[in-house]
Amino acid sequence: MDGLLKLLKLRSIKHQLKAIFAMLVVLPIIIIGIYAYVVSKSNVTELTKASMQGSAEVIFNGIETGVKRETDVIKFFLYEEAFRGALDHADADPYTLSAEMTETIEPLIWYYIGSDNDIEEIHIYSERIKENRIGEFLSYPEDEEVKKWYEMCKNENESIWVMNGKGDVYIIKSLLDAATTSKMIGMITLKVDKKRFFSATTSTRYMDNGLAIVDSSNKIVTKKELRSSELDRKVTEDILEGKYAELDRFKSTDDYLIIKAGEMNNGWKLYYYIDSREMLADEITILLGDLIIAITILILGFVIASQMANRLCSRIEGLNIIAEDIKRGDFEVAIVDEGKDEIGQLYDSMISMAAQLKAMVDEIKRRNERELFLKENDIHYRDWLFDFVVEKNNDILAIVDAKSFGVEFLTANAADILGIPSKELFKDIRNINIVQKPGKDDRLSTIFERCAQTGKVEIVDEIKLHNFILNTDLYYRGAVACTIDDSGRRLAIALYDRTQEMKRNHQLQEAFNAAEAANKAKTNFLANMSHDFRTPMNAITGFTLLIEKHSDEPEKVREYSKKISLASRSLLALLNEVLDMSKIESGTTTLDIKEMAMGILLEEINSVIGYQAKTKRQKYIVNTEGLEHDVFLGDKQRINEILMNILSNAIKYTGEGGRIEFTIIESESATEGFRDLTFIIKDNGIGMKAEYKEKIFEAFSREESHVNKEIQGTGLGMAITRSLVELMGGTIRVESEEGKGSTFTVNLRLQAVDEADVDFWKSHGIRRILFIDSKHSECEQLAEKLNIDGVDVMEAPTGFGALHLIDVCQAEDTPVDLVLVDQKVQNMTAPEIVKIIRAKDKSKSATTLIIVMADDFESIEDEAKEAGANDLLQKPLFISSLKQSLNDIAERTKEENYEETENPLNGMKFLAVEDNDINADILTELLAMEGASVIRCVNGQDAVEKVKSSKEGDFDMILMDIQMPVMNGYEATILIRGLKDEWAQKIPIIAMTANAYADDIQKSYDSGMNAHISKPIDIRVVEKTIMEFKKA
Repeated sequence: MDGLLKLLKLRSIKHQLKAIFAMLVVLPIIIIGIYAYVVSKSNVTELTKASMQGSAEVIFNGIETGVKRETDVIKFFLYEEAFRGALDHADADPYTLSAEMTETIEPLIWYYIGSDNDIEEIHIYSERIKENRIGEFLSYPEDEEVKKWYEMCKNENESIWVMNGKGDVYIIKSLLDAATTSKMIGMITLKVDKKRFFSATTSTRYMDNGLAIVDSSNKIVTKKELRSSELDRKVTEDILEGKYAELDRFKSTDDYLIIKAGEMNNGWKLYYYIDSREMLADEITILLGDLIIAITILILGFVIASQMANRLCSRIEGLNIIAEDIKRGDFEVAIVDEGKDEIGQLYDSMISMAAQLKAMVDEIKRRNERELFLKENDIHYRDWLFDFVVEKNNDILAIVDAKSFGVEFLTANAADILGIPSKELFKDIRNINIVQKPGKDDRLSTIFERCAQTGKVEIVDEIKLHNFILNTDLYYRGAVACTIDDSGRRLAIALYDRTQEMKRNHQLQEAFNAAEAANKAKTNFLANMSHDFRTPMNAITGFTLLIEKHSDEPEKVREYSKKISLASRSLLALLNEVLDMSKIESGTTTLDIKEMAMGILLEEINSVIGYQAKTKRQKYIVNTEGLEHDVFLGDKQRINEILMNILSNAIKYTGEGGRIEFTIIESESATEGFRDLTFIIKDNGIGMKAEYKEKIFEAFSREESHVNKEIQGTGLGMAITRSLVELMGGTIRVESEEGKGSTFTVNLRLQAVDEADVDFWKSHGIRRILFIDSKHSECEQLAEKLNIDGVDVMEAPTGFGALHLIDVCQAEDTPVDLVLVDQKVQNMTAPEIVKIIRAKDKSKSATTLIIVMADDFESIEDEAKEAGANDLLQKPLFISSLKQSLNDIAERTKEENYEETENPLNGMKFLAVEDNDINADILTELLAMEGASVIRCVNGQDAVEKVKSSKEGDFDMILMDIQMPVMNGYEATILIRGLKDEWAQKIPIIAMTANAYADDIQKSYDSGMNAHISKPIDIRVVEKTIMEFKKA
């Protein structure tokens, strides 16, 4: 040892440090290596157990998470109360169930199947449905295994995990009814994709491991085998025999080591095991690893020791360099040491010393420079602040010699503001007169001169100037003062900018004028409304007095009552127009976008417009061009309102015997999936002047002429029409010439809906249709649309050809189910053809559906129906109109076969909540006429107390007003629905109120009401609404 120390002393510091560091590293490595070898052998089993436990827990947690996720998925369907309600009543209302499946459940199922890779299939079974299957995901439980599961769900409300005979894994869950949640109405099943669901079993691997998952009935759900199939078979047999059913953690045998991870929420147990022979290989691997690590650390230690020795030596050399620089007077130390030890502290001390010496010299220089800088800045900032305050506000300040009026000081902004060259102002300030506008006030030059003579302060409230370069008017307030100093007599002139103030005053005046104009328009509108409202009101009051006078003359009473009804409807139409305009102007108008049938829309319009045209002996023609689609997405009510407004005006402003042509054109759109629809309404009426065309779409606008004065109207119709068109993103334009008529063109872009409807025709028993029309193009269009639905369409251009074709089909046992016959074909009329077909029906004891198509079916309606036609349709023919007609025929047939012995409302008991005595009396009398009894409450609180004190059966329905004193209808309905009595929670409550907006209707439904009827009350609407609930 002494010899080693002597040898180190002879070496440099660098070599000494390397030797010391090497010794300090080698000895601990040898000790640690021996210890690691001893410990590794004894701990290998514990390490194996820890790894097995970790792997098992990872797999267990992964599968457990999947179990919870899929269980939550199947529970989510329980929240669909509307579907469960529809399923509970599937036997009575299968259509609602089918709609719920299509609109809600099927998209939800596709969503989960598409978004969750672990789900392979979702299906619903129910004994409530009559058909074997409804849609793709709902069917009747026919399979024996499914029936077994169905019985299991009847006894268990929680989710159950089961396997079928093929080993597939399912989750099953009972569906309870939405009303009581106490009876089972169906079962939902979710099939798990085993490969993906149990993918966690292959994500973690330690040694040669095996894995088995066993369900609650001790059946293997899935497993992963050891490389040794014989050993794996032995482990599996031990598990299935129940040897490890009560296993807490680990179990070691001569052949394998096994662990039980625990029991999952669905009763599954996970077993994880390895081959014991793998442990010996691990011991050798760990030992070799320890040796490799020890050698690596030894090499790294020696390298690190060498690096540390070199670094220490270089740091000491750096200190010597710093000391030499300071000695030469160089205080800029460039060498930096980041160490925190004694050498680093010495570096910091020397650097600090150099910095202090340098700071002493720099401080002396800095103080001298600072004093000079502050003096210069003080002058600079004073000038800048003055310019900022004055020039940024467009104020003008000047100092002027009181004798020569030459400018000694002038703000730099004066020349730009006034538009006068600076040299002119500096020469004589009185040159400002050039830009002063003439007025009653003194000229500025006069004011300057007066102040210079008197020495008094001059104040000018308003100075009007004009910048000729910018062509802008300027407004200023001025002050001029005279002062005397050592240099003589001077004028101080200040002009303060008031231009923006004057502009604001001007804007206020314009706003006031606009308000005056608006107030005048409102006054005119109220005057117009007063006249338009008084006209029907005068009719109502006048005919009411006549009824009182002629009460003993039934014929006159009926005539006067009819006229009162017409006047009331006219008054309601006026009120609706005003309300629509109010909603449009307030921005609260919304669109109800849903599927709408063009044929049904036109049928509704034509039924009204056709009748109005007929009363004036006008010719009303409907044309279509390129109309390939029948169903679109749009707001049917608003489109109806647009077209009815234009067509009604065409009827009103076209004289008797005139012509109104309504054309619908469908064309391609630049937007994919949409079609451009053009509606053209052309008449040959009175037309309008060119100047009025620009005002026709303005509110309260009407053209005044001797003809128009005879036609009533608010002037709101076309304003509402344009607002609705623009709300839909469309356009409207008008072409008109006075005395020659008008043409209105409305362009809308609507999304077309293409869908086949095979089930509709099958449900009506229609497989073959005969189209009797001389126009081949119309038959071709109809055939193209119906062939998609699987219906065979035949064509006959003549009556005799059609009758022959019917006989041929009958002989071939492929009879015609529906005949569509035009009003008049070659050689025969529609009634003649219908009579012959009905005669053939009697001879063969069959009934063929016959529908007559006509441009003006009212002219042949009686004759066609007498001949045996089931219905008449106005041309052009739409598929939707045809479907509606078939539904109406089926409904009429059902009603004809049903003999009703008494009035449907007879004996019903109603609770009417109405604060207005007149409204209550009308409602009571109308219902009493139908044989119903009514008990009245005057407000919501009275109604709640009445329901509390009543029992089930006292009332069949509640008719609820909304706006009432004490408690309104919304609050009353919420309290009634919150009562503990089940009948109070279910009794139908119908809102009967003047609140007719969409948000008012929604509030009624949100509070718990079942329906909404707007006032004034139409007894037919009331009866129809009540009957819907009575049938339900």
